[in-house]
Amino acid sequence: MHWSHKAAIVLLIIALVLALNHYGVFKTLLKQFKAEKINEEKYVWVDAKEYFEKTVFELNCTTEWFELKKKIPLPCIIVLNFSNVKYYWEHGSVSIDLIFDKTWKGKIETEEGEEEVEFIGIHYTTFGGRSVCQYGKYYLEARGLSVDGIVVLNLSKEVAKANIVKIYLSADMSYVKLKIIKIGFPKQ
Repeated sequence: MHWSHKAAIVLLIIALVLALNHYGVFKTLLKQFKAEKINEEKYVWVDAKEYFEKTVFELNCTTEWFELKKKIPLPCIIVLNFSNVKYYWEHGSVSIDLIFDKTWKGKIETEEGEEEVEFIGIHYTTFGGRSVCQYGKYYLEARGLSVDGIVVLNLSKEVAKANIVKIYLSADMSYVKLKIIKIGFPKQ
């Protein structure tokens, strides 16, 4: 192979890496691989039915939102079970939005650069690109979501003295069965 062909291949690989980095793919993947293992003995576990009217959901290109029976205090851990996930389109996604009763300041990236905003919740999504989610005048912090079997949403390091008050579940161009299994609160 001629040296110019090798150089062209190297430049294409560099361009691909830069493009993936620009769209936040690496950051999302790293967050998933760096996920902590949960030590179940450090938590008091309760059945999800204490907080949710319904714990089993079947979403087929739909969105469901609901208020909770009672607020879920933070910090906590929510254990979910995903099954039968199907994507009807290559850009289909599954997302979970958790809305809190307290805001915090943070930064988002815009075309003009970084901008300081107020967050009111978290937007977990399988979409690997950069996503900025707005909720009224507030924003939702975007995080990666795996939908392969048992999944743990670790909310043990979130804003202090806040509660989850509302949840949105969404299957965009996808189908998913989801069961909310249990919630863990750190032992005092």
